[in-house]
Amino acid sequence: MLSTCSSSNLKLYEIGEPTRDLAKKLSCSELTAVVLEMYHENRCSDVDYAQAWLKPQFEALMETLNLGAASVEAAKKWRSKCSFGNIVVYGDYDTDGISSTVLAMEIFRHKALGVRYFIPRRDMQGYGLHASVLDRLTESGCNTLVVVDCGTNDVDLLRKLEQRGMDVFVFDHHSVSASASPFSLTVNPCIDGDEMARKLCATAVLWSWAWKEEIVPRSWLRYALDLVALATISDCMPLNALNRSIVQKGLTLMRNNPRRGLSALFEKLGVTQQTLSEEQLSMRIIPCLNAPGRIGCADISVKALLGIGELYTYVNELIKANKKRQMISERIANEICEFESAERHVMFDDTWPVGVLSGVASRICSMRRSPVVLAAPVKGKIRGTLRVPAGANAVGILSAISERLDAWGGHRYAAGFSVLSDRWADVEKSLEELLSEIKVENEVVKAVALSPARISLGEWRAVGDLGPFGNDNPCPYFYKGKHDTDKIVPLGRDGKHCSVVVDDARILAFNAASDLENASDVTGWVYHPRIDYWRNEERVQFVLDYAVVEAAAEERK
Repeated sequence: MLSTCSSSNLKLYEIGEPTRDLAKKLSCSELTAVVLEMYHENRCSDVDYAQAWLKPQFEALMETLNLGAASVEAAKKWRSKCSFGNIVVYGDYDTDGISSTVLAMEIFRHKALGVRYFIPRRDMQGYGLHASVLDRLTESGCNTLVVVDCGTNDVDLLRKLEQRGMDVFVFDHHSVSASASPFSLTVNPCIDGDEMARKLCATAVLWSWAWKEEIVPRSWLRYALDLVALATISDCMPLNALNRSIVQKGLTLMRNNPRRGLSALFEKLGVTQQTLSEEQLSMRIIPCLNAPGRIGCADISVKALLGIGELYTYVNELIKANKKRQMISERIANEICEFESAERHVMFDDTWPVGVLSGVASRICSMRRSPVVLAAPVKGKIRGTLRVPAGANAVGILSAISERLDAWGGHRYAAGFSVLSDRWADVEKSLEELLSEIKVENEVVKAVALSPARISLGEWRAVGDLGPFGNDNPCPYFYKGKHDTDKIVPLGRDGKHCSVVVDDARILAFNAASDLENASDVTGWVYHPRIDYWRNEERVQFVLDYAVVEAAAEERK
């Protein structure tokens, strides 16, 4: 489906004298300088700031990072024993939970008789710690519990385990409930860490703790940055200077020396290792790692990242699970678009598999540009997932009705919850009222006015120094006004795709062929470059993001 942008919501930037001056001061290309101006226009006069953004100093940033008081206490606990006996890592079923589970196993095995893991099933237990599971772990001889990507608000359960004589560590990044003081060894920057630390995913919190407290050799930790990069991109964490630096280093590691499971996954998906990008991680690799946990059990993903057992069997299962997830998600999304009113924000169906609803909710939220809750029943409860557009706060919404929820948690733009079935009608009504009150502002699309014919491979490589691109550091858009010589030509065999030929350069328009059959209302093209690998050669490729239309034409749609 073709996305459109009103000309009134388009803000254009051009390469002028100030851009050239900035490029000279930073010793960078003019294209890099204009992108800096576009996204940091109020701060680019500060050359030191611009230089720090262009080349973030990883070790200096890590030196000043403050994870909170529990970081030191957890390190003291770590050093207090030569062995923590039989360790169980308790994780979560998304990529951040899987990656932090693997990283915790790799770190804590340095002081363990044995390390195993447990990840709850989304469709059976749901998110977070569960008393029945913890009882079984205690009975099975677990001496130490390491909780990752959950646990912050399970204070009573954690204290009971400690009273039984179990050592407990928690590494998390989820919002903190105001109802109780956190468990003492909960390393979560959202409790009392600094602003930069609060932007870390759970895997990054654990990794940063191990780095800052020198839990294991830093030379070893550098080889685990692939896990941190995967989790940071997967959880859509803000790509500030530290997170950008982490992902840059993780991408370099995956390009040059990927762990065995990732290497096998790259091979099976036909992803060229040398040119691996954050976009490929987000669109191809991470969905495969997420899929088993969404439709069944996340064990396959953990085993693949650990690099144990029949790797190619695991990888084939990952790909198979992702295809199944895509099929189910497509069916549910089509049902919602066909039968549900666009005015309704909260939707429920007792036939929906709860594991895939988060992805569908993200898609519906993006398409409608409005908040959405999707919910389904699981074992006497209703589980729901909430997605909100920029400007809204998912955690704030659930916090307002938290006393009626059985459990809840999440981030600013994405959250999940469960509620007892007999309370669902009341919660559904309250959520609908809260979401109806959210005012979504029209998105301003920023773009550099430049023809694709003027962007070379070398120039785009240089702009890549500002990446990786993602949340809070968007991929740069470019704009070219429509001309009578522009051509729409078919692309592929199924008739879904086409390309727009502009100044002898091709802009790929995926799933837009039918929408561009009549492009009379279109006044311009907003696109982004990417690096493609074809026949052992790199090339710059252009992808259409928006067709620009006049404001009056956009209102008629």
